[in-house]
Amino acid sequence: MILSSLARTALALAVLVPLAKAQEGAPARTPSAAQRSALASLEATRVKQQALATRLWEWAELGLREERSSLALIAFLEAEGFTIERGPSGMPTAFLASWGSGAPVLAFLSEYDALPELSQLAEPRLEPRVAGAGGHGCGHNLFGVASAAAGVALKAAMEAQRLGGTVRIYGTPAEEQGIGKTFLVRDGRFDDVDACLSWHPAHRNAVLVQASKALRSFEITFHGRAAHASAAPWEGVSALDGLEAFCAGVNLLREHFPETARVHYVITEGGAAPNIVPARARLWGFVRADDWKQQDKVFRHVVAIAEGADRMAWGEEYGDTQRGFRACEIDVLSGLYEYNVNRALAARMHRAFELVGAPAYSESEQEFGRNLQRAFGLSPKGYPTDVLPFDPQAPPIPGGSTDVANVSWVTPTADVSVATWPFGVPAHSWASTAASGAPGGYRAMHTAAQVLALTAADLLEDPDALREMREELQRARERFDYGPPVPKEATPRLPWHERGGVKK
Repeated sequence: MILSSLARTALALAVLVPLAKAQEGAPARTPSAAQRSALASLEATRVKQQALATRLWEWAELGLREERSSLALIAFLEAEGFTIERGPSGMPTAFLASWGSGAPVLAFLSEYDALPELSQLAEPRLEPRVAGAGGHGCGHNLFGVASAAAGVALKAAMEAQRLGGTVRIYGTPAEEQGIGKTFLVRDGRFDDVDACLSWHPAHRNAVLVQASKALRSFEITFHGRAAHASAAPWEGVSALDGLEAFCAGVNLLREHFPETARVHYVITEGGAAPNIVPARARLWGFVRADDWKQQDKVFRHVVAIAEGADRMAWGEEYGDTQRGFRACEIDVLSGLYEYNVNRALAARMHRAFELVGAPAYSESEQEFGRNLQRAFGLSPKGYPTDVLPFDPQAPPIPGGSTDVANVSWVTPTADVSVATWPFGVPAHSWASTAASGAPGGYRAMHTAAQVLALTAADLLEDPDALREMREELQRARERFDYGPPVPKEATPRLPWHERGGVKK
């Protein structure tokens, strides 16, 4: 859509009315000229954003298989004048969209992968759209579109105000497997970025000031020797026995984990039939901890348990290749560092969030949210309507992991959560999937795009801020032994069962 300068000015004024209101107890502030231009762009593309987010929600494509979702985002950005690099770091559904030239380089992160078996109607009751299909239980359909729209809005602001620099949007697939950004960072694709802005759907409105957990994703494959499970079980070696011994060992180890560590796993292959001694068994697992060093210590213990379990399964034949011995294989798929919070950038983002304010949900949207909460036995209060205070010293809380953390160690990075589902409703659930395709989710998506765009415009108008953020990053790096958590020869790939190892 092409708007005249007069129309753009009118549009900007229309969206500024709620933004000019002061927060309680705080002086009123209004957006700068660049921020007004960005807001006008977001309003101009709002209908297009919602239509695009709806398509991604309906497709609900899983990690590294987001073909239609990736192409739809690329088409949106190409139409807005961005140049596209497709398939970086060996990932066909990844992309880099760029506009402008030179420094500063401001980046936005776009995710669009869904979760398996979370298909759900956009209704406050449990009812799959397609039984057994994927669903956007983490709201990445909203995530991907809002980030792309924010990049387009920053471009509009730079054109209107004649500001130099580069806008870059990273299409990062398979976040749920910790893949997309991990390999892009390893390959140096963020090395020239001056600041990176991200957001995530959530059940609260707040700028991230707490680190995520470090994580290593791995597969273990145990090998055995097949035999008739009743007529001659003594002739067989059960790979499943090795796997079960491993699980028992890990669960005994839990008592001795640091309290902040986690190990969780799923068994993805355990044999073909009960009357055959399983010749192969597999497990996909995560080790998490508050930092990479602690995670690495736990992981090394997990590896030792796997080797011991393999010895238990093979017994006196352990190491005898003539009898078919094959050692268990431990394959590291990905590694995520703990999030490095850049407080200088987070403070700028919070200032933008205060300017925008929390999403103004309608009464029908709030009733939808209350019904979702009732379904989970929660107090029916609806979506939160406040922005949580900025507290850079907030204590750590138990949480998840993200490949955004790897980006945060190579360039100043900030992350904001916007309530796309009501408070207390868990992510990765049928309810969060429903909310990610409902009007309240789209309203929150628009708020997220505004916060991202206003933060970026603020950085362009204050070059000193970028210098302060870079210095904070350098101080953090001095205390952290940084190195790629996946080796150079590793390739982006899914665990065995998601590569087609299990017949659906």
